[in-house]
Amino acid sequence: MTFSGNSSGGHSCIHVQIFEQPKQRGMRFRYKCEGRSAGSIPGERSSDNNRSYTTIQILNYCGKGKVRVSLVTKNEPFRPHPHDLVGKDCKEGLYEAEFGPERKVIAFQNLGIQCVRRREVKDSIVQRITRGINPFNVPREQLLQTEEYDLNVVRLCLQVFLQDDSGHYTRALNPIVTNPIYDNRAPNTAELRICRVNRNSGCVKGGDEIFLLCDKVQKDDIEVRFFSPGWEAKGSFSQADVHRQVAIVFKSPPYYDTSITGPVTVHMQLRRPTDQEVSEPMEFRYLPDDKGEEAISFLYSFSPCCNKGLFMLTALFIRNIPYECWFPLADTNIIYVCCLQIPMVARRKRGEEST
Repeated sequence: MTFSGNSSGGHSCIHVQIFEQPKQRGMRFRYKCEGRSAGSIPGERSSDNNRSYTTIQILNYCGKGKVRVSLVTKNEPFRPHPHDLVGKDCKEGLYEAEFGPERKVIAFQNLGIQCVRRREVKDSIVQRITRGINPFNVPREQLLQTEEYDLNVVRLCLQVFLQDDSGHYTRALNPIVTNPIYDNRAPNTAELRICRVNRNSGCVKGGDEIFLLCDKVQKDDIEVRFFSPGWEAKGSFSQADVHRQVAIVFKSPPYYDTSITGPVTVHMQLRRPTDQEVSEPMEFRYLPDDKGEEAISFLYSFSPCCNKGLFMLTALFIRNIPYECWFPLADTNIIYVCCLQIPMVARRKRGEEST
């Protein structure tokens, strides 16, 4: 999305456009007491191999000017935010720098976000009022309603001032704001990520228990979504199944077509209902419902001299294991431990010693 601001005072042909928005998620706001750099806000197109940053473009203007960047709230009216911008050319929570006629594109490479604690919000806002930092002229009484400030999300407010005939920066373009930037430390706004699952396949009828490790989530604002073209379902779990915000134990939903004859690959991902944010999807395979019978036949093929009924318990054990694991499993003693009544002759037939 690109926002633009026109100049006031009869200079409507001059525009400021946001050429690249900041990346909305993945950055952590840091406290001053942490004693380390707050990092740099990356651009939305930034990658590990090609770093980019929030960038604006000034159109239809050739001259000197000054740009000011401050933090404002996510929702309108855009109030000055209590958090500070830190980095090169930043002072008292703001960024200001001059630019010349040759500089039509301005990238903000060294801007970080330093957060304040809830008890420090009022003092920070009073400082903004004292310095006259209020780009959208929000009434003072609204600014002092400190309980309404969301400390987990900010926007960049971009103001451009053009030089007048006397060399002062008095010709102000209308302020514009970027997309919201969310604190990655807050579970209700952080980037969603699946770190690991204990299994990525299950019965087509659903009901398989899956353990999922993830970055911090809110137990009352998270769901596990299974989907494929034209189909969607959710894993089943309660808030009690979300452990310390980093693990979810859930049961897979049934696939819409339970009569499949071979594995079907779908995707699963985390989704936060409040803002519809999702994680990167990962593959999940639904397996035909006749897997129990296949397991019995598979085991029986290794020891045909045994009573087929003796393999039932073992079949129940391996039916929840992906197909590709059956043969490696058959080469171990695990099968025999699970079915203790396998005759000694079956072991001898496989050339293994009794234990």
